[in-house]
Amino acid sequence: MTHDDSEAIELYYDDFAPHYVPGWRSLEHYGPLVADFLLREVTPECRVLDVGCGPGQLTRDLAPDVHVTGTDLSPGMLAEANLGRPDGRYEQHDFHDPLPGSWGRFDVVVAVGCLEFCRDLPGTLGNLADVCAPGARVLVGIVEDRTTPGSSRRAFSEDGLPGIDMHAYDATAQLAAITAAGLSPWSYRFVPAWRHDEYSYVVRYGLWELRADGTGALRVS
Repeated sequence: MTHDDSEAIELYYDDFAPHYVPGWRSLEHYGPLVADFLLREVTPECRVLDVGCGPGQLTRDLAPDVHVTGTDLSPGMLAEANLGRPDGRYEQHDFHDPLPGSWGRFDVVVAVGCLEFCRDLPGTLGNLADVCAPGARVLVGIVEDRTTPGSSRRAFSEDGLPGIDMHAYDATAQLAAITAAGLSPWSYRFVPAWRHDEYSYVVRYGLWELRADGTGALRVS
């Protein structure tokens, strides 16, 4: 992602940050899947990293003793996330870049609803793996294209983000990137993620539960 791409995405999401959650509820399908993962994996006082957190709707209602750090390109989205969970930590960050070591390590990492813009999947997953505590649980949603081998891309929005691509990967490329990052696949599902009204189709994810412990028996559904 170039600097110009990042700036365009930042401005795009800044523009509707205050109205994001009500409108998105009618489009997205992954919210309940993330909620189920968090219910199973978040423990008292654990540290949670919410990558591409937007207005923080996925993690804002976690128990008060859970330490949430959210990252996003959009300052407007981060401001909304802070309003929803004032005791969280919210930082502007591009997931293609390494996360600062000063943030510490995390027990649970979520990157769902943001990797549409990921042009370097192995590198990005490697950045997440680098901040995982031993045994960390990770949930990632990767746009999956079952028609093109390897990686592919298409316009994200000619109306809102002209010239910016949505990046997709087939399941083999996803698994290769996960392995290269040193993460272990625990489960995989091919699921509807969100409805793209502009192009009248449903974006689908490879939804992966991963572990940062070097072990895991893959369950496919």
